[in-house]
Amino acid sequence: MNCAFIHILSLEKNADSFYWLFSSIAQTIASFVAFLLTGFALVLNMMDSLEQKDETLAEIHVQLKKTCYNRIILLSVISALAIIFSLAMLYVNNIDWTLKPILFVITSVLSLAAIVLAITFVLSIINPERYKTAAEEILKEDRKEFSASGNTVDQVNFLHEFSDLEKHMRRIIKNNNLQPADPARQANSFRQMASTLYENEIISREMLYELLQINKYRNLVYHGHLTKVDQAMLDRLVHARESVGEMVFTS
Repeated sequence: MNCAFIHILSLEKNADSFYWLFSSIAQTIASFVAFLLTGFALVLNMMDSLEQKDETLAEIHVQLKKTCYNRIILLSVISALAIIFSLAMLYVNNIDWTLKPILFVITSVLSLAAIVLAITFVLSIINPERYKTAAEEILKEDRKEFSASGNTVDQVNFLHEFSDLEKHMRRIIKNNNLQPADPARQANSFRQMASTLYENEIISREMLYELLQINKYRNLVYHGHLTKVDQAMLDRLVHARESVGEMVFTS
């Protein structure tokens, strides 16, 4: 450490080198972060456009936005500190101060951390596995909402049962000539169909909640490219499908 401080102190003799170094660091980090924020805004707009076309992406997009927001906050704080310390180094450049070597080390660490966080943020955005990762994170966070038996089955079985459930719901809506309360919403989406059945008192509030939870789980399985699902969630789906199927013949 002493050798490093001696080397740093020797560099102080060249004031122009220090001025160039820390002024360049401050400008580079500020430009890099501004570029990332602009790119992030474009990514958010793209997510919103995709979600308008396919509302099944809602849960995963919310998770991705939350993760990106947390990383942006951390990156912004570290970058701001790196810029402030770089400017402080410029201010004390020609001042004989014993703590200047320590300030140099802190500034260097913050600058390096800002660059690493920025690169990590870019990699997380372009990561082709980001949807799967987001789905897995949601399943962990919302594990209390989803039943878990410990046994797994192939997702094909789950998606097949879900498809049958959708068909039953469409048949009830068609047979009863039901219309959504808000025509602006997607008429053919699962969420819209469930809301339409509830608004027309075909299903109870408890059944509406159950259908929305199953739909959320299905979205995570499908868009998260999960090959296995929990047996307990498949059982819940089968029970809901049978219950809605009975309504087809009574409606």
